[in-house]
Amino acid sequence: MVTAWPPPELAEVFAQQDIWSAWYAGTPEGLADAYLNAPNDRPAVRRKGFLARLGRWFWGQPTPIGERPSKLHVPLAGAIAATSANLLFGSPLNLTTDDKATQERLDQLADDTTYAVLREAAEICAALGGVYLRVVWDQSVQDKPWLVAASPDIAVPEWKWGRLSAVTFWNVIREDANTVVRQLERHEPGWIRHSVWVGSQNELGTQMALTDFPETAGLADLVIDGDSIPTGTFKLTAQYVPNLKPNKLWRHLPAAGHLGRSDFSGVEALMDALDEAYSDWMRDLRTGKARLLVGTEVLDNLGRGQGGYFDIDRELFAPLNLAPGEDSGSVIEQVQFNIRTEEHRALCADLAERIILGASYSLQTFGVTSKESGNPTATEIAARERQSLTTRANKASYWRPALAHLFGVLLEIDRAVFGTSVIPVEPHVEFPDLVAPDPSETAEQLDLLSRAGAISTFEKVRRLNPDWREEQVLEEVARIREESTPAAEPTELARRGLETTRSVTDSKGPTPVRA
Repeated sequence: MVTAWPPPELAEVFAQQDIWSAWYAGTPEGLADAYLNAPNDRPAVRRKGFLARLGRWFWGQPTPIGERPSKLHVPLAGAIAATSANLLFGSPLNLTTDDKATQERLDQLADDTTYAVLREAAEICAALGGVYLRVVWDQSVQDKPWLVAASPDIAVPEWKWGRLSAVTFWNVIREDANTVVRQLERHEPGWIRHSVWVGSQNELGTQMALTDFPETAGLADLVIDGDSIPTGTFKLTAQYVPNLKPNKLWRHLPAAGHLGRSDFSGVEALMDALDEAYSDWMRDLRTGKARLLVGTEVLDNLGRGQGGYFDIDRELFAPLNLAPGEDSGSVIEQVQFNIRTEEHRALCADLAERIILGASYSLQTFGVTSKESGNPTATEIAARERQSLTTRANKASYWRPALAHLFGVLLEIDRAVFGTSVIPVEPHVEFPDLVAPDPSETAEQLDLLSRAGAISTFEKVRRLNPDWREEQVLEEVARIREESTPAAEPTELARRGLETTRSVTDSKGPTPVRA
C-alpha cells in the first residue's frame, strides 16, 4: 500500500505555512520561490483559489530577462513574530507548587535555557500559527529532561474532542533526486515510537531498521518491541500551542480545524504592497541619479574601431572647433528625474501601520508615538498598549495550560528516569504583568480601599508584590501585624499606683531645684 507523505489532507495547511514561513524568514529569494512555485507545485491547492492569485502579487512576478533582481523586503513580519515572543516571555514566568522540594526542582528545570526555547517557540508560533513543544531527555547530555520546540510544518497531529491525542514529527535525514529518507517520531501517551522510511518526495515508502542509518542507530539500543521507548508517564510528552483561534482559513478542515492562525494571516497582501512600495522607492533613487548625455564630439577617441569614452572626473576640456552658428549647449546635457521621497515615505509608513494594527498590536509597541507623548505614567502606557496587552492575554490563555502540562511531565520524567524524589504535579503558571504599575498610584488606591474597610492586609501585600508566592505574602502579613501590635496594657495595680503618684506630685507642686 502506497502512503502519501505529507498526508494529502494537510496539503492546504502546509502550502499556507510555506507562505508564512517565507515571510518569517524574510529573504527575497525565499519569498520569490514561495510565490512563484506555490501554484505550480500543488495543483490541487491551486483549484482552491488562494494560491492561484499569488502569481499576480509583487513577489509572484518574475524578474524580466536581462534585468538584475531589484526587489527589496522590509522585515516587518519577522519583527512582529519577535515582538510577540518578547511580550510573552520577556520576563520569567511565575511557576509555583505547594511542595517546597518540588518548587526547588521546578526552579532548576525552568532555567535560562528553558526560557530561550520558549522564546524561540513563541516566535515560530506567531509566524506559523502554532508550535509544538516536546519533552526530551538524554542522560549523556545532562541530568534532567528539557523542552524542545518543533515547527508545525513537520508534524501530523491527531485530535480527540479538540485535544491533542498523538502527534508524529518527521525529519528528512537524507535526500537526493529520487530518494528521501525520513525519520518519524510519534508521541502517544506512555510511548515515543521511532522509525525510518525510505521513499520519495510524495511517498513515505518502505520502513527500514533503525540500525541501517547512523543518524538513528543510537536509538536501537533504547527501543523495545522494535520501535518504542517507554516514557514513564501516561501523559503525552508533546503539546501543541495555537497562536490564536479560530483559524479563518481552514476551520472547515477536520484535520486542521484545531490549528491556530498566524499573526500574518490577513495582512499578507499589505506586506506584499509594502515591499513593492519600498522597492519602488529604491528604484526612484536609482533612476534619479544624475546622468550626462554627451555628444560624440567630446568623446576621447580610442583609435580606429575602438570607440571612445568620456572622463566624467576630468576638470579641463579643450574648446570645441564648432562651425559658425553651431550651438555648443547641446553637446552635454544633464538628465535627473525627481525622487518622490515624501510620497514614498508616507505610503510606506501608512502600510506599516496598517500591517501592525491588522496583526492586532498597538503602534506604540513598535515605537510609533506622537511627539506630545512626554513621560507617560503606567496607566497611560497601558492605555496606549491596550491592543498589544489584549493580544498577549489571549495568547497566554493558550500557553498557560500547555506549559502546566509540560512542566508536570518534566517532573514526572525527572522522577522516573533520573530518580529524583520530588512530587510530580502540574504547577500553577502565571505570566507577569507587562507594564509595571506606578507605586504612587498603587499606594493611593490601597489607601482608599483601606479607609473604606474594603481590603485586607493579605490582599494589600499581594497587590504590592504580585510575583510573591502565598507563603511569602503570609510571612510579610505576620511581620506587619507583629510590628503594629500595641504594647501590653499595664496591670490594674500598676495603673492605680501610677495614678496615685501623679496626684501627689500635682498637690505638692513642682519640685524645687537646688543650686
